[in-house]
Amino acid sequence: MSPDYLQSRVAVDAVIFSIDDGKLKLLLHEREKEPFEGLAELPGGLLLTSEAAEDAMMRKLTELIGTNKVFFQQFHTFSDLNRDPRGRAISIGFIALVSSDYVDSNWFDSAKLLKMAFDHSSIVKEALSYLKKNISSLIVQQFLPNEFPLNKLQDAYELIEGVKYDNRNFRKKMISSGIVKETGSLEINVSHRPAKLFKFVN
Repeated sequence: MSPDYLQSRVAVDAVIFSIDDGKLKLLLHEREKEPFEGLAELPGGLLLTSEAAEDAMMRKLTELIGTNKVFFQQFHTFSDLNRDPRGRAISIGFIALVSSDYVDSNWFDSAKLLKMAFDHSSIVKEALSYLKKNISSLIVQQFLPNEFPLNKLQDAYELIEGVKYDNRNFRKKMISSGIVKETGSLEINVSHRPAKLFKFVN
């Protein structure tokens, strides 16, 4: 075999997003060994010999949050020659979108991340860009309950896109587009005037 055709390790890296406490958060771990011991890293792992990348991603999701029944999508392959000091490694990046029910102390604000292990800062940046470029009702509804007030929908769009919308114009646009419809119910257990609840039209 030609020396130019060296075997490479292939892994998946998961950028798992949720919206919680008014922030777009992602799941991170503290790396427990060298290289980069003590730095934050994305959850992930090497593919088993019997796995496709999607199979590995479903396995990791089950390990991390207890289910793989969530929206996930491949967004980029990272193959820089020097991304891992231990040797050649190729990573297939996935985003996964989950509700705030899964959020605990291991979730961090995606807008305030410090230096991370390997090239994981670049992976997060690429994932955020992908999310923003591909925003849709399918993407946004992964973060919301079945019924929601329109201000929560607006919050989700603003967090992902990094912009602010006029409340009245946003409400008018969402209703006229047919993306959402009223459920006939109101918010409960709130200290302010209960807002109308909406749901996505699927």
